[in-house]
Amino acid sequence: MSRLARAPLFVQAIGLVVATVIIAQLITLATVAALPGVHEQFTFGDVAGAARSLTPVERQGQYLTVFVGARPSGWERDSMVERRARATLAQLLDVPEENVLIDNDVEVPGGDLLMRLTAPAVTGPVPPMDDGADVMFEDLAAAVRLADGRWVVIATATHWLGSAGFLMLLWLAVNILVLGPLAWLFTRRLVRPIRAFAETAEAAGRGDPSASFTEAGPSEVRKAARALDEMQRRIAASVEERTRLIAAIAHDLRTPLTRLRFRAENVPADQREKIVADIERMDSMIGGVLAFARGETRVERLRLDLTALVQSMVDDLAETGAKVSLGEAAAIEVLADPIALRRLIGNLLDNAVRYAGGARCRLLREKDEAVLLVEDDGPGIKEESLERMFTPFERGDAARDPATGGVGLGLALARGIARAHGGDVRLVRRKQGGLCAELRLPASDGAG
Repeated sequence: MSRLARAPLFVQAIGLVVATVIIAQLITLATVAALPGVHEQFTFGDVAGAARSLTPVERQGQYLTVFVGARPSGWERDSMVERRARATLAQLLDVPEENVLIDNDVEVPGGDLLMRLTAPAVTGPVPPMDDGADVMFEDLAAAVRLADGRWVVIATATHWLGSAGFLMLLWLAVNILVLGPLAWLFTRRLVRPIRAFAETAEAAGRGDPSASFTEAGPSEVRKAARALDEMQRRIAASVEERTRLIAAIAHDLRTPLTRLRFRAENVPADQREKIVADIERMDSMIGGVLAFARGETRVERLRLDLTALVQSMVDDLAETGAKVSLGEAAAIEVLADPIALRRLIGNLLDNAVRYAGGARCRLLREKDEAVLLVEDDGPGIKEESLERMFTPFERGDAARDPATGGVGLGLALARGIARAHGGDVRLVRRKQGGLCAELRLPASDGAG
């Protein structure tokens, strides 16, 4: 990568501004140099000659055009310049002034209208110009009445915009053609590392273990990439350390729980059952905490057929007698850890079967997302408690009977896995009653 591409954004922006100014000045000089030279000006004598001969006058590539037709319209309002030019041409042609019309044809776009608005109409006789035959005839158009009643119109042949307008358009066009591609190349070169940085950050936010920030582009982007890589490394190390710590604590706790099971055999029968139930519940809580911690760590990504996975899990539950079915199912693939994904979907299905007696599933594709809907007809949960259900150890309202089991980590684990895959889980109250667990995951590019 060139040294310029690695320079700070401020330096690159200043460089673009300086280069643009220099190029624009060069274009201006080239445009001015390309203009044709100044031709010898036409005079009122030339106009009078053209009116008599009815033939155009040529001088150094410029023409005094002649057109014979009806009386021009809109030339009635005369300024002082137009009145004096009219008197001068009438004198040269030796015709009455009413047989001559003059229109101020200013080259600058809108200039003739400006002249008419700012110059008041003049009444009364106006003397002709001194040395009228040699006076320059510029920015004017003349009309002379012929003997047969027609009018001959004489004017300078110029571009419809005039030389000033043409120069402006030429300068603007050349600037766009030269500076446009330059600005596009600079912007593309500047944005490319920023776009790559944003895509990597998005992938890292989804928990993609392969996401790595490349130190490329301007110094600000490289510095941010190093900082985020270091932050990502520290977060991963912190999560792994937390998981090892919880695993060690769980192992140490299960050892005395095992001894308590043996000692419970020696207590009276009326107390043994309660002691064993408490021990089993503690063991279940330890297992749930371990699953929750492991579910938040980085996972292996494989291309999975989500439709087939959901169908197999529904079939497995149905074989046990649970009322579970899969209705509408689009063919969708996702990049996910198979074990973690089975645990996630299994938690949603188990909750519906355990607390509502059954579940109906639908698998949809919405744009770039795979959407799994697990609906039930159970007692539901209050609207204000839906989001709280994803808090660890939260078991919901009084309708959730502790006898059904669970320690309140299932939904927290499900959301942790979903977010590690770049998706999410939420609960929605159904209008017909019950709940709908909505799982969203990024669909694979190869998904149908």
